[in-house]
Amino acid sequence: MKRYFGLGAALCFAAGVAGCSGDDPAPPAAGGPTPVPAAVTFDVTDEAGHWFDTGNAVAGTRSLAIIKPGEKVRFLQTKSEHGPSGANGPSRVESFHTVTSLIWPSDATPAERIDQDKANKDDHEVALIAKGLYVFVCKLHPYMLAGVVVDDSTTEGLEVGEKLHLFGVTHTADVRQAADETKAFPSNSNLGLRLLRAFFVVTSPSNWKDYTKSGQKYQPTYPAVPVRVTGGAVVPDLNAALQGAFDGETIPAVKKPTIDGIGEVWVDTQYEVSQTKGAAYPSTVTVVDVEGADKWTVKRKIALPAQKMNNAHNLWASHDQKQIYNTEWHGKSLYVHNQTDGTLLQEIELGNDPAHVMTRVNNEQVHVGLNGEDAVIELNKATDGKVSINRRIVVQNPGDKQAQPHAHWMGHDGNSMVTPNSNTNDSTFWDFITDKIKSKPATGTLPIASGINPDSTKYYVSNYLGHSISVIDMASGNKINDINLLQNYNPVTGAVGGNGAIGGLPIQTPVSPDGKFVITGNTLTATITIIDTSADGGKGALVKSIACDPGCHGVNFGAKKGGGYYAYITSKFSNRLIVLDYDKNNDGNVDDVEIAGWVVLADNAAPHDDPITANAGMGGQGLLPVPNVYNGWVQKLPSGEGATSFCGQLTAAQRSPFAGTVITPCNPTP
Repeated sequence: MKRYFGLGAALCFAAGVAGCSGDDPAPPAAGGPTPVPAAVTFDVTDEAGHWFDTGNAVAGTRSLAIIKPGEKVRFLQTKSEHGPSGANGPSRVESFHTVTSLIWPSDATPAERIDQDKANKDDHEVALIAKGLYVFVCKLHPYMLAGVVVDDSTTEGLEVGEKLHLFGVTHTADVRQAADETKAFPSNSNLGLRLLRAFFVVTSPSNWKDYTKSGQKYQPTYPAVPVRVTGGAVVPDLNAALQGAFDGETIPAVKKPTIDGIGEVWVDTQYEVSQTKGAAYPSTVTVVDVEGADKWTVKRKIALPAQKMNNAHNLWASHDQKQIYNTEWHGKSLYVHNQTDGTLLQEIELGNDPAHVMTRVNNEQVHVGLNGEDAVIELNKATDGKVSINRRIVVQNPGDKQAQPHAHWMGHDGNSMVTPNSNTNDSTFWDFITDKIKSKPATGTLPIASGINPDSTKYYVSNYLGHSISVIDMASGNKINDINLLQNYNPVTGAVGGNGAIGGLPIQTPVSPDGKFVITGNTLTATITIIDTSADGGKGALVKSIACDPGCHGVNFGAKKGGGYYAYITSKFSNRLIVLDYDKNNDGNVDDVEIAGWVVLADNAAPHDDPITANAGMGGQGLLPVPNVYNGWVQKLPSGEGATSFCGQLTAAQRSPFAGTVITPCNPTP
């Protein structure tokens, strides 16, 4: 009996998807063994946009498969099926990952889900029986998505499912309730449509937002097939439905800020592919000039073609700003660059999935979180700028499961460090004075980033799958509040009430240098949210949101010429660096917030060490304004030659950004 109809059949057969068949399987021969259903195989890879790869394109994505009930899905990390060497080829991943069930139909059993207690490089498989949509994610790198539709319907439309579960926070009518995995949301809800759209944007590089195409409509494409959703309703054309609900804006012409920044901004353009390294090892560093004659232009592209620099992710500077530290999230190394010309000074191997990097203020030690393990690596800095491993700081207690720390933050005085632990849904507060864990408060689901305020009295943790920000008191080590970023959102209708602020799937969340605001990039809603720290014990803390780009991700603060700060924002699935003037008149009120301008990170004319061949300017994640203007670090800047030095360009308030501190002169030049 034929199972697929109309455009659904065209999608299935044209793609040649393994396990995608138009006929029910033939019954076994009398007395013979029951045949084992053919498996769909996903290679797990480090390649941008194809992190879970079937080898076949379905509506622009190589990360979607259509199977029958009972068929198995395999995820290969020890070898590959679809790489250049074909079946039983070498592994396409360098470091560790997880395969974790993110979305599944409400009637799926626990046996139809995958999760692991630790990051790994193992193979996994699962048999899927319940009809509907399944999405799998890597908890270390939560843009890595694989989708499977289980469908055997004799009616029109590929099955999405009556209701769906979302790992971490799953609700029926109100996402503002406490998390409850016994509940599910309708597949035809606004939340369901947002998640479905996000899958096809994330896994289809052709759907990423390209700001070199100003004047054209941003119109991602989706499968033009009928889909069956809640109540048996059939959406006749998924492409038309999603485009009508979310897309069609015109990409604007470049707008440059009218007020200069100070220095430059380093951006890890993590998905950019260069000629020598190729697709297997994506990423460059894009350096942007923010002042002077060449302001708001790309100054340099750094690919390091002689190294892998596999998915470069996060950056920090030495205290004199002469060295830039850069991690590779899908690899094992930390890279040390010369700030002046970008050349490589050192590569040092640390462990699996080094994610974020910061220095300790009081002794300039470098700290790198190993997202694929359970530790932060502490390194000593030599006079020549090179670093060496001092020790591993383990962020879990004996007997605890692997923590997988991601974007840690260091205290302004060097006495504290906090980590968000993506695998244990908590945060580690490390006290350097006692040299041990002070507390491990619970957060929300999949905490991914953190930020400490300027006097180290509070810190903030963004919960990626909890859609919230946890506020933690550093005196007691206890949680004060969880700020729900979806508090104004109706997940069924999509209506946004209250003050209109909305965020979901939050990532980087630093505190402004003056301590007044927390600014966060949100992937699900493509928004930048602003929290007022004076109200973060209550519901009114979420005061504003601003439209961002697909995969809104990185946030960091840089000095604005003449006083105040810009918040610089990157997005994974666009090639734009946003310059946010969040407090234009520096009065502590964000009612006048505006996007002052932006820089397009794709620039073929910029000096480079390896030609760019794909995903130009895409994958903006970690970013670092130079000079570093956070309290504790800004006071370490050397004076140089007066107004031409970084410190000499800062106002007195910028040199001592936190209220009540003494204005600090620039340090003598080393």
